[in-house]
Amino acid sequence: MQYGFVIDQTSCIGCHACTVACKTEHDVPLGVNRTWVKYIEKGRWPDTRRFFSVMRCNHCTDAPCVSICPTGALFRRDDGIVDFDTSLCIGCKSCLQACPYDALYIDPNDHTAQKCNYCVHRVEVGLEPACVVVCPEGAIISGDLDDPTTPISQMVASENLSQRSVEQGTSPNLWYRGVEKASIDPLGAVDPGDGGIWRDPAPSFLSVDLTPTPSPSRPSRPDSVPRVVYNTDHPMPWGWRVSSYFLTKGISAGLAIVAALALLFGADAGTAFVRWGAPLISAIFLALTGVLLVADLKRPDRFYFLLTKGRSGSWLVKGAWILAAHAVLLGLWFVLGIAGSGYLPVFIWAAGAAGLGVAGYTAFLFAQAEGRDLWQSPMLLWHMLAAAVAVGGGAGLVSGGLFELGSRIMGVFAWALVAGAAALALIGLAEMVSPHPTANHAAAMHHLTRGAYAREWWWGGHVVGVVLPLVLGIVFLAGPDGLWWLAGLGGLAAMAGVWCADDAYVRAGQSVPLS
Repeated sequence: MQYGFVIDQTSCIGCHACTVACKTEHDVPLGVNRTWVKYIEKGRWPDTRRFFSVMRCNHCTDAPCVSICPTGALFRRDDGIVDFDTSLCIGCKSCLQACPYDALYIDPNDHTAQKCNYCVHRVEVGLEPACVVVCPEGAIISGDLDDPTTPISQMVASENLSQRSVEQGTSPNLWYRGVEKASIDPLGAVDPGDGGIWRDPAPSFLSVDLTPTPSPSRPSRPDSVPRVVYNTDHPMPWGWRVSSYFLTKGISAGLAIVAALALLFGADAGTAFVRWGAPLISAIFLALTGVLLVADLKRPDRFYFLLTKGRSGSWLVKGAWILAAHAVLLGLWFVLGIAGSGYLPVFIWAAGAAGLGVAGYTAFLFAQAEGRDLWQSPMLLWHMLAAAVAVGGGAGLVSGGLFELGSRIMGVFAWALVAGAAALALIGLAEMVSPHPTANHAAAMHHLTRGAYAREWWWGGHVVGVVLPLVLGIVFLAGPDGLWWLAGLGGLAAMAGVWCADDAYVRAGQSVPLS
């Protein structure tokens, strides 16, 4: 059994009866919607048309929101309906990033993720979803796609229907009949930002311009550019806390990684910094990472669900395990270092290995965010590792103001700073010249490198985060002893630059509309 929908856009009159019925049936708060009607306008005055398209969850066969959910709050039933259990939701918002259709939202009342659930309480007693019953034109067709006798199954088998974002590989179970392509293509129509149908009235209807000039990321077309005049707002789920978590976990991981490398190059394991200073600083930044992660949850009171109710398929859960293992190893490193144990190098190496996991696991988490094509880049893992080496080296150099590091350890940390910054430059270049596999990816790259986040990306991420660490690190390595402050300044620049680059990257990935 597989329930699904067909939306007949040749019959839809854009009356919003489905939206109202859904809100009434599920007590959906103001400002969010499980189903909504999008309007676009197309043509040149006076030959213009308005098109409607009903937007909602696609109840995908391969639902990425289910895969990324860390607690099983989202799950796929035996009848194919993607349902949710709000009692398990921690409000991590990862499902909002994974869905290519903008179908999920955070309920402003109970702060959990919710969406269309096919009115399972009605279906289970033999009734149709509320939106189907209320539609005055019969434009919403529901039923079992696996039953060849149902009208929906026959329509899907015999008619030329359309689907949204099939390139995402989610196998959606929602089809559109007779829909205008620009209506279901998130990049098919521009949003002029003038309020759409809610804009201030013009002096004369003859002066209304329905053909806005396209943005630089959308080249002009001879048939005019369709414009969005009504849609539901979908704000960015992740912001500065996620960008800051990138930095804090990078410092924690990088210190362990570079300390292990220092032992490889003959550093003295008996110094105070190696014995207890490095693990203490690393643990402080690991604790900050945990604080940021919990603070970003909409239900922080349920953070422990990650460990007690976690699903192993989600990289949020795997990441929690990796962070916990890193914390244990840092604790053992600190205790054995204080005790002067001869086994200390073993635990430093173990912490360095765990540091690689701490630095890199987020790339796999972001890869599960199927809705954000920019984050699917294979360069992201290498960026994470290079950034950890750079900021780990930088943090070690800054520690020179608190500890007597010695020239060998200082040299290793300085080389880590320089090598990490150089690797970040090369990875950034590779990202720039790599092909953009989807329009979503190309649009996000435009926003990152030439659009709203270009200044933060170039000046913060590359001038401050790459050029300054490279120059100051090389000057320190080539100059006379006693210039630790110069290297420390380069370390601070690396940390500031990595934050800027990651913040721009996180925001640019969310800047492309999905509905």
